[in-house]
Amino acid sequence: MKVLVPDYYKDFKCIAGACEDTCCAGWQVDVDEESFAYYKTIKGAFGERLRSVMVEGKKGCEGQFRIRENGRCPFLNDDNLCDLYAELGEDALCVTCDQYPRYTTEFGNYKEVGIALSCKTAAELILRDDRTPGFTESENDESFTRLNNIDGELFYALMGARKKAFEIIWDRSFSISERMAVLLDYGEGLQKLIKKPAQMGAYIKEYVPSKKSAKRLAPDKEVKRYYSIWKCYMKQVIIKKEWPMLLKALHEDVYLKDYEKAAKAFDSGYIRKEYEYENLLNYFVFRYFLKAVMDGDVLTKVKLAVVSVLIIRQCDIGRWTANEGKLSYEEQVDICHLYSRELEHSEENLAGICKLLGKKNFFKIEKIKELI
Repeated sequence: MKVLVPDYYKDFKCIAGACEDTCCAGWQVDVDEESFAYYKTIKGAFGERLRSVMVEGKKGCEGQFRIRENGRCPFLNDDNLCDLYAELGEDALCVTCDQYPRYTTEFGNYKEVGIALSCKTAAELILRDDRTPGFTESENDESFTRLNNIDGELFYALMGARKKAFEIIWDRSFSISERMAVLLDYGEGLQKLIKKPAQMGAYIKEYVPSKKSAKRLAPDKEVKRYYSIWKCYMKQVIIKKEWPMLLKALHEDVYLKDYEKAAKAFDSGYIRKEYEYENLLNYFVFRYFLKAVMDGDVLTKVKLAVVSVLIIRQCDIGRWTANEGKLSYEEQVDICHLYSRELEHSEENLAGICKLLGKKNFFKIEKIKELI
């Protein structure tokens, strides 16, 4: 099996109890079928403890551990370490606990593995470097676990299309805003050919990025547009209270005051850190773009990447303004990981936002470009 990973993947190492925001709190813990069945066989006091918090899955869904009222996993102790790990060993961890923040997407005998932005340690690696990111491909003797019902021709066309998307993201002769606008135009063209993968090669080869973009909205209309977008996000399941608190601060410190002044000050003061947004675009495109082979919707994957960066940037403006012209690396990591937790680690939230990206008028290409 061929395996592709981002070049920063090798540097990831879980810091366990030293983590400031443990992954064992704040969301439900899904338990795969094999682990669930194994936990039922554990005897003694610990077996009883296991079964007291196990919840059977409904309608073919995985089972879960019932989290405590404070949002912590029932096996997360006061030292932020796992009692299940200590009692039964690493091999007994369910897939979710064993792999996080690693994620895997399989396409037959090819798979991609990355680390999720929702983990602070992973976010530090994803955001860290001011350089063109790369990937490492390897091959192992592992047999693929299942066949994906995908169109092989479309898959290889999307592989080529994504390579071009990375080139757009990494082209620093364009500003990051110009690159986002280009990426949207490019995605729109790809979507028109999604049922004609044989024609994608020519489109990709002939595509020439243009710096044309939509006219920027007036500040008051831009704020109104962002309120509409934020409303979509806040209608989803709220995982951590810090997430709506970010919006509240942005509302009070920026939207209710001089948005234009705050945005301009941020743009001029944070320009040397544009590479962070480049890294974020790269992350979202790597993680989601190829999944278009499963649902035929590549444009939503592109919109997701661009809108995610725009929302994170809004949070950055809020924090920058509150700090009187400063945004530390640690604060940026915190904002990105909070965004990812709310969006990426709830299948319901991710599906909800993706549906709205294709449905709402203000998520049309030209409307998003007005914000860029």
